[in-house]
Amino acid sequence: MKRYLLSCLLLVFLDIGFGLKALSQSGDTVIYEAAEHLPMPLVPGCLPTQHPDWPEDSLRRCAELGLITLMRRNIRYPLEARQANIEGTVVLSFVVEVDGRISNIRIIKDIGGGCGAEAVRVLTELSQGGLRWKPAQQGGKPVRMRQALPLRFRLEEAPPFYLNERGDSIYTVIDTLPRFQGAGEDSLITFLLRELRYPRSYRDSCKVGVIETAILVHANGNIEIDNQLDFSNLGMDFQWEAIRLIHRTAGLWTPAYYQGRRVTTSVPLRVLFKSDALHCKAANDAFDQAMLLAADAADEEDLNVALEKWTQAVNLQPNNTELLYYRGSTLLNLNRREEACQDFARIRQLLGITWFESLRRVVCGW
Repeated sequence: MKRYLLSCLLLVFLDIGFGLKALSQSGDTVIYEAAEHLPMPLVPGCLPTQHPDWPEDSLRRCAELGLITLMRRNIRYPLEARQANIEGTVVLSFVVEVDGRISNIRIIKDIGGGCGAEAVRVLTELSQGGLRWKPAQQGGKPVRMRQALPLRFRLEEAPPFYLNERGDSIYTVIDTLPRFQGAGEDSLITFLLRELRYPRSYRDSCKVGVIETAILVHANGNIEIDNQLDFSNLGMDFQWEAIRLIHRTAGLWTPAYYQGRRVTTSVPLRVLFKSDALHCKAANDAFDQAMLLAADAADEEDLNVALEKWTQAVNLQPNNTELLYYRGSTLLNLNRREEACQDFARIRQLLGITWFESLRRVVCGW
């Protein structure tokens, strides 16, 4: 199947008038089409407070590139446009209000295939999710100003891999998965259960939870730990045990194949820790019940029913950040953003950071 990559390019912010004048007026409210200082999107890394020595043009350029990134992450190339090979530039018009919000989003140039509507959807959701602008200024005061935003839609065949920070090709499209020795997944599960050691000094703590580790299985069969998530905040001793366990699988992998050759790809491994102390049975049972509820919630089509099950699971495991993330995502899909952000904030409080920080910032503010 042919795969496509969206190239969404912010071409330039357009002034769409001729001279300094009001486009419309309602009471004392004026919409300008030009001003002494133009509006600027407030995106992370490009805020004036972060770069007090930067000139205004440099801040604006940085902010425009940041907006490009946000748009590219969120735009989905419409199916109709892909099937019809529609490419081109959509131009949106909107007003940057004096409070930094945007309003009156309109399509002033469309290319069809749903591209215009998709551009409006993403810009609207970014605004609703917390993206704000530094308003235009005239005579030292913030004013309303109309902006035009061109977005280029271009279809490209996507490569089957991405480059990591070292420049290694990590394949996301493969013909055969990496395989653990023996019977594959069954052998891996048996190996993990046999070799896992619950940290002895924590045996009576009844800590229970999952540490998920992404490992790179290289084309030569070597393995490398790429990332690790301690969903239940078990702590360093448990994280080191998970690392030790995974290192013991070295030399036991057959790499992935793509078009007849060995390639490097990423494999997620979930390591479950449960204490075998007798008094920990209740904690282990609560975790198992929460995981069953989570499985049911993930398969549930009715979002309100799914939310109820996610909530029951969270009540059993209140510090499980994986459950909090999925409940927050369900709340977000139900347009209950404030409650979703409470779950996302709780994850950050527990872990110190989130693995979905770009989403959290867009939805919950910078």
